[in-house]
Amino acid sequence: MTQHLWGGGAEKQVAAFANMLVELGEEVYIAYMTDRPDEYFTDPRIIRRQLTFSSGIKIPKLGKLYSGLHLFQQLRKLAADVIIPVNLPLEYCIRVQLATRYLNTRFIYAVRNNLEKKYPDEKDRYRWQKLCGLADGVWLQTQGQRNFFSDIYTKKIFIVPNILDRHYLGICREERTQIRRFISVSRIYPQKNQKLLVRAFARMLMQTKDAYVTLTIYGHAQPKDDRPEKELKKLIQESHLEERVFLLGHTSDIEKRYEEADAFVLSSDYEGCPNALMEAMAAGLPCISTDCPTGPSDLITDGKDGLLVPVGDVNAMACAMQYLVENPEEANRIGRTAKQRMKLWGSREEIAEQLLRQLNIVCSRPRLKKSINGKGELL
Repeated sequence: MTQHLWGGGAEKQVAAFANMLVELGEEVYIAYMTDRPDEYFTDPRIIRRQLTFSSGIKIPKLGKLYSGLHLFQQLRKLAADVIIPVNLPLEYCIRVQLATRYLNTRFIYAVRNNLEKKYPDEKDRYRWQKLCGLADGVWLQTQGQRNFFSDIYTKKIFIVPNILDRHYLGICREERTQIRRFISVSRIYPQKNQKLLVRAFARMLMQTKDAYVTLTIYGHAQPKDDRPEKELKKLIQESHLEERVFLLGHTSDIEKRYEEADAFVLSSDYEGCPNALMEAMAAGLPCISTDCPTGPSDLITDGKDGLLVPVGDVNAMACAMQYLVENPEEANRIGRTAKQRMKLWGSREEIAEQLLRQLNIVCSRPRLKKSINGKGELL
């Protein structure tokens, strides 16, 4: 279950897992909220269903009751063994979980981000902890996300990593004699902190004095909020970087962009497990990333197969970029080592089978009569 299959790493993983589960002979539904066109391919055997969460009734309490009953009816018709909301708003996840308590459907909460950063408000943090406490299972991407939960959640939690499309491993890049073309791939969104990246790039240029070093950012703004993109363009203009920093929006040929680039940079304040970083490493790019509490450090060993810098540290990011520019042989070594590391990543089939085993375990367990509240205590 997701909002749509367009423009995000979580949505990309929904499509990837759905496709592989169908390949393994499972019956798979994708329930979605909007009719936005898909960016990611889905197997024709996957059954699509659009769900409605709103009632159209203007009286708040009556509208909420009606929408809850309508959602229950929609989920009952699906008759799914397991339902996994991915990247849905917290309020909608809670509604789905409540509906499944009265159905023979297991509810698994998929953690696709850094929960403490995504929900800094204490009230929201209590709500997602309570939601996980009521869930039949909690799916994590990385071991680092395990730190969000106390030991009382242990039986609910399982870790299945993201699927890596292994054709990125087939990208053949020649050894670079110069590192001049930096690339970043992500949504234009405050979480991704492209402003830090532009400021770091400007500071790096003051040190290198190389007239040919460029930074290209691929990605789009949120559909209903282009303010971050406008602010980023303004920063580029104020920094007089119009001929050095390029915002090229969405690209449908990202493999070609990885092949052409000399290095990859991720500047996020927080992450779950960044797909773009996985793909860039698989392509053999030397990568720099902020050391978010979860995600990058699960992929990169600093100095070995990538460079990690503190979150929000403009100077450290600038120094890391300068290091690659001034040490192309070391950059090539880091890129080669990154590719070798990603070659050890499980295949799509192996990771999908790992998820399927965990789903079967969840379905075979009797439901707990007790739930866990937001403080990590049994009720």
